[in-house]
Amino acid sequence: MTTLRRELRLWDLVLLNVVAITGLRWWLTSAGGYGYAALPLWGLAFLCFFVPSGLAVIDLTTRYPEEGGIYAWTKRAFGDGHGFISGWCLWTNNLIYFPHLLIFTVGNFIFMLGPERANLEDSPLVMMAASLLLFWIAVWMNVRGLRYGRWLNNLGAFGTWVPATLLTLLGAWAVARYGAATPFAASGLVPVFSLGTVAFFAQICFGYSGLELGSMMGEEIVEPRKNVPRAILIAGAIITLIYMLGTAALLFALPQSEIGILSGVGVAIAAVQEKMGLGFLAGISALLIALGGMGGVSAWLAGSSRIPYVAGIDRYLPASFGSVHPRRGSPHVALLVTGGVSSLLIVMSFAGAGVREAYLLLADFTIVVYFIPYLYLFAALIRLGVPGTVTPGVIPVPGGRPATILVGAVGFLTTATAILFAFSPPEGTNRWVFVGKILGGCVLLLVLGWLLYRRGRRAA
Repeated sequence: MTTLRRELRLWDLVLLNVVAITGLRWWLTSAGGYGYAALPLWGLAFLCFFVPSGLAVIDLTTRYPEEGGIYAWTKRAFGDGHGFISGWCLWTNNLIYFPHLLIFTVGNFIFMLGPERANLEDSPLVMMAASLLLFWIAVWMNVRGLRYGRWLNNLGAFGTWVPATLLTLLGAWAVARYGAATPFAASGLVPVFSLGTVAFFAQICFGYSGLELGSMMGEEIVEPRKNVPRAILIAGAIITLIYMLGTAALLFALPQSEIGILSGVGVAIAAVQEKMGLGFLAGISALLIALGGMGGVSAWLAGSSRIPYVAGIDRYLPASFGSVHPRRGSPHVALLVTGGVSSLLIVMSFAGAGVREAYLLLADFTIVVYFIPYLYLFAALIRLGVPGTVTPGVIPVPGGRPATILVGAVGFLTTATAILFAFSPPEGTNRWVFVGKILGGCVLLLVLGWLLYRRGRRAA
């Protein structure tokens, strides 16, 4: 029987985490919307969500370094049905995430071409064709195996931290030469408590999510008990610095009011560089950001496709999903099915106003769906994390059983808060209609997943 190959080493995992988690667009949201008050909110999200999720993934990965990650841990903690639902939520969320990330990526490629090509963004056919082309490049490289797919991930990570470093340096230069474009006052660091602030806090928790991705490929990691914890610690430091310093750099270099009206990260970087007299770097930055988007597509494609792969092995999906390519050592059927379904959604997103509106609504409630596995993650930590055992290689939450319960409870409550505020409707929208549509869509998705599980269980 052909098996998966262990291809991911320490720095592959570090770069995988960086490219999968770091979203440069969060700079614009935080800096433009909340100014310097965004900085303590980033810190609070780090303590209440990022640290607990990191500790949970380290504990459970070193305890059970299995393919599927949260899917496998939830099965152990709460049974096969809950395991399937957690994996189903992770997989379906990514099917919707790919089209959005690809549109962002194609937009940066077009920005790189210069103002005379900017009108290409208004062509649905060009955007759709380019999105499909880039997506299937990622599918093809991952079908060839992680030996090739990881290079796209790693390249994308460099396309993330290089522009981040560049903008941070430009922001430092701007404040040293001209002073802060957004005036600084100590009182501005105190967030104003409101429903909007709580909703924004939930959004930046979402910006910190994704540490579970590497663990989904637990049987394809070289020495997972050693490399996963190290990768999380290194990547966690890099990601936090990128978010905090990137937000501060934008505020130093541009007035807060201007940041709020910018349409993209490439435009923001271009504005900073123009102010510094270095506008020629804008196209290079847009290219790097686009490569970061490609890396993100590849990383989430690789991780999410392991869910239908392990579900195929468990016979809850057709057994072919659990097959491995005889020469490439990749779960090629799961990858191709994920690629096919996502391609259909990419086409639908450009198919007309009615479908597009439905698609955007679907994208809103997938935020809720994505956080459901995190509820399982923290609950599984409380159920399975048994500090004090002598199992070699296990790295439990420091502080024993009380600390494990505290970490799981803080992470669970923060995630539940994020889910609650994901139901906040945009301005001009009927609250009850909006909530009803999202709640109804989530229930429909969960029921469909449960029916697939029951069907697979009967067949098995």
